[in-house]
Amino acid sequence: MTALLDQIAANGPLDWLAILTSIAYVVLAARDNNWCWLFAAVSTAVWGYQSYFEYELVSDALLQVFYFIMAGVGIWRWRDKDATAGEDAAPITRMRPWEHALAIGGGLAGGLALGYFFSNTMQAAATYEDAITTVFSVVTTFLLIGRKLENWGYWIVIDAAYVWIYLDNGAALFALMMVINIGVAAYGFWNWRREMMN
Repeated sequence: MTALLDQIAANGPLDWLAILTSIAYVVLAARDNNWCWLFAAVSTAVWGYQSYFEYELVSDALLQVFYFIMAGVGIWRWRDKDATAGEDAAPITRMRPWEHALAIGGGLAGGLALGYFFSNTMQAAATYEDAITTVFSVVTTFLLIGRKLENWGYWIVIDAAYVWIYLDNGAALFALMMVINIGVAAYGFWNWRREMMN
């Protein structure tokens, strides 16, 4: 426990900025608030820099570039209210079995392919684990932007995997943030389900 606290204390201001803006993003997304995407843009820019230059997690750094672009898409897709209908532009919906099969199959196939590519082209930490969680994060981001309720369950599994990856690579503060994200994702599922049933 002391080693973990020492690692957390050793983190610099960029790590803290990435963490705090990322927590704000996840909490606001769980509350179905469009402001989440502004915090996502800031967090992903800083996190991408740290992932690549500090922790050598190449796939995770590329994921942050994707997230930065998707923050803009999220702002557009999550428009507050449609002026004519007075309803959310995109309602919260549930996934069908074929959508789960596509998400899981595509995530595994894409993750293994990305891991194979990086293992043969450059040196990176936790190559396959990083690649698989990266591809699943991309898939799940589309589920979040598409306002699929089950995205929160996917995030819980992905964040749990990232706890192990970050701890294994000395990024204790990022691992702690993933633990927080697991709790927020559980809240997000509950809150979105409540909204969907109203």
